Amino acid sequence: MDDNFLKVAKQAALEAGAIISKYIGGKHTFKIKNQDNSDFATQADLEAEKKIVRILNKNFPSHNIIAEERGTMNKGSEYTWVIDPLDGTFSFSVGMPFFSVSIGLLKNKEPFLGVIYHISAKDLYWAQEGKGAYLNQQKIQVSKRNSLEMSAFCLDPGHINRRKRKYDRYIEPLFNKVAAPYEIGSAAASLAYLGKGIFDGVINDAWIWDFSAGVVIVREAGGRVTDFEGNEPDWSKERLEIVASNGLIHDQILEALKK
Repeated sequence: MDDNFLKVAKQAALEAGAIISKYIGGKHTFKIKNQDNSDFATQADLEAEKKIVRILNKNFPSHNIIAEERGTMNKGSEYTWVIDPLDGTFSFSVGMPFFSVSIGLLKNKEPFLGVIYHISAKDLYWAQEGKGAYLNQQKIQVSKRNSLEMSAFCLDPGHINRRKRKYDRYIEPLFNKVAAPYEIGSAAASLAYLGKGIFDGVINDAWIWDFSAGVVIVREAGGRVTDFEGNEPDWSKERLEIVASNGLIHDQILEALKK
């Protein structure tokens, strides 16, 4: 059954990616999701999520689903699929290449499986607990850089209404301590890049669907994921604070956050 989880998740990610690809470079219809217009969905988000939910419901009708656009469908299962159909919607809408499909699976409220499809690169990242992390058919590992001062780091300022709090909480403490701070517009893609060994660290405050797939990939690639205090994140919450790293610089990150 476990291998079938991966098979179906990969299928759903690729089919959703095909839908999104049809909209690349075109005009978009926007669904505004908050008052300051900083969060929105496009028709591509909605159609991709519909496809993913249909595939998951067909194959696992008893499983719970948490979907960014549709909300929570709780059926009392030990398994919960967590879906971000288009992570990096703003990047997608303006033509930046960093946007992804993210499909995670929680087992007993803990990350168990993750699939991330980086659409513009046609790269499929995937991992399942205890089975390693892969990019397409090649096994991947986190980097070996062991100094925060030599690290490539992803710092996400997020939407306008949360930017000041994020700056105070983690951007300012780390910005001048890392070698190269980046923001690519997709939390899922940044975690995939960490698993691949491009980034050495990723820190973010976002929704469960931004993280659930990526943390499995990072951990199975040899990395470490905690909350800002160094503890296991609380996966019963919809919004989480995540510190992810290659493991070698993790304690340095946590120490910087204390200051």
